[in-house]
Amino acid sequence: MTKGRVNSNVVGVSTDDISEYLRFAESLVRQVGKELLSRFRTDLTVDDKSLGHGFDPVTDVDKKVERVMRDAIARQYPAHGIVGEEYGDRAGNGLTWIIDPIDGTRAFMTGMLHWGTLLGLSEGTRPIIGTMYQPFADELFWGNSTEAGYRHGKEQTTLHTRRCRELADAVMGTTGPEFYRGTTERGGLQRLRDQVLFTRFGGDCYVFAMVAMGQLDIGLEASLKPCDIQPMIPIIEGAGGVVTTWEGGDANQGGRVVAAGDPELHAEAVEVLRGALE
Repeated sequence: MTKGRVNSNVVGVSTDDISEYLRFAESLVRQVGKELLSRFRTDLTVDDKSLGHGFDPVTDVDKKVERVMRDAIARQYPAHGIVGEEYGDRAGNGLTWIIDPIDGTRAFMTGMLHWGTLLGLSEGTRPIIGTMYQPFADELFWGNSTEAGYRHGKEQTTLHTRRCRELADAVMGTTGPEFYRGTTERGGLQRLRDQVLFTRFGGDCYVFAMVAMGQLDIGLEASLKPCDIQPMIPIIEGAGGVVTTWEGGDANQGGRVVAAGDPELHAEAVEVLRGALE
């Protein structure tokens, strides 16, 4: 990266700052990855956070790893805020770390591989860096909204989304139909499924990672939390993709989110989804 200032979306944060924050984030997700591997495919303590609305699992490992991450951030950047999946928010100076210790807890607790640790940093409400790490596969995805990359062992590559302008040619991914709980959400999913080439179910954070890598054309979800999406936004945007709500607005707060590798395809998808919202 060159020195100076990054794009105008990141006021007051230099490219040197961005590089430092990315190095810290990569180091931290790799550190906690060792703990996650030691507990993967072992007996877990699982609680249900859903309060009777479906099933929203959290394991003892989620809680332990988030605590480790929060403590590390507080030591390194005591003025920064923290938003976590399991322990809530800590106010800061306008720079806020976003933590999801295990995105894809259902996959983790069933021994499957579609899960990862998410760690991002936002300035105000705008995500400026994001990392996703899957320790079993040793896959790291990173981005800063202007560039994105992938590391696997000694392999290091730049991420680029793929061009796909027509819905009829697009491959779509989503975690599962059970997360489309309302009539509007189910209608939006079906409208796109009827028009794309095919839909792949299962994936959690990997859906968005594969959009950034150019393996999927569309990533669609209907019930995301901010911690689920904010760290992934700089990765997708840095690779050339677009991420918004179904209405085409800011996706930072989660909810109904659509990502696409091709901006023209994204516009088509939003038009279809808006039809379900009317």
